[in-house]
Amino acid sequence: MFNYGLGTSLSSLCNTLLERDLLKALRNSKVQTFELNAHMFDYDYDGAIRKEFKAMLAETGKKVISFHVPFSGIDDLSNPDETTRTWAVSRFRAHGPVIREFGCKFIVLHPSPEIRTNVKAERDERIDCLKKSLREVEGELRELNVQLALEFLPRLCIGNKLADMDQILEGMNPEIFGVCFDVNHIMNQYPLIPEITRKLGKRLFTTHISDYNGIDECHWLPGMGVIDWQRFVEALRDIDYRGPFNYEIKIQEGNCERRVRTLEENFARIRGLLK
Repeated sequence: MFNYGLGTSLSSLCNTLLERDLLKALRNSKVQTFELNAHMFDYDYDGAIRKEFKAMLAETGKKVISFHVPFSGIDDLSNPDETTRTWAVSRFRAHGPVIREFGCKFIVLHPSPEIRTNVKAERDERIDCLKKSLREVEGELRELNVQLALEFLPRLCIGNKLADMDQILEGMNPEIFGVCFDVNHIMNQYPLIPEITRKLGKRLFTTHISDYNGIDECHWLPGMGVIDWQRFVEALRDIDYRGPFNYEIKIQEGNCERRVRTLEENFARIRGLLK
């Protein structure tokens, strides 16, 4: 539990890694792990920020532990149109070099974009297409030595309930394919978060931590919404969860040092729930 210490998606703090003050704040912070996405180095045309970020990692021992692949329609591994699905698989494979470069342990993937259908036959077809795509990239995942975590999603997306995750993961290699539990995406199921956590068990690879209003995603700091954090962290302890405690929140106000300090203070309160 909390084996990796404090973690955060870099997108929680910035849209792209262009603020050198942020790199300085992260260097001096208690944040130990980061989730990277494909847009973090947009506009870093000469690679200077990338070089400075990697130097900070090497000097401090902090790690990029996960990589969140894009989730637009053209990246949809569940698309029933074979041409579009095949192109999405190709785009997914294109992230291999950066995943290898940073030595990521997890890839976080949205099972689908916003599909807005609750028709079982259509959802089943998409799940079948997703599983086909995942099996096609399993070899690359092994080569990269990474695990793929399917993210719980809100509204009518594929992966909006435990039954979807069970269906997707059925017959898949449990050493490679698991779940990223975004507890802010569970809509009106928030009272079930501890139960879902326990049912996921060893299939729970990583987390996206934030709070919300019990209706739709908000990405608030823990304690600002409806989630019972005491019961959630107790459930994590009960399953001997050893993955990242990775914040994915919206906290881009104030200077860089203040943003990072807000994360540190909140994490200290969450950790204190288990004492």
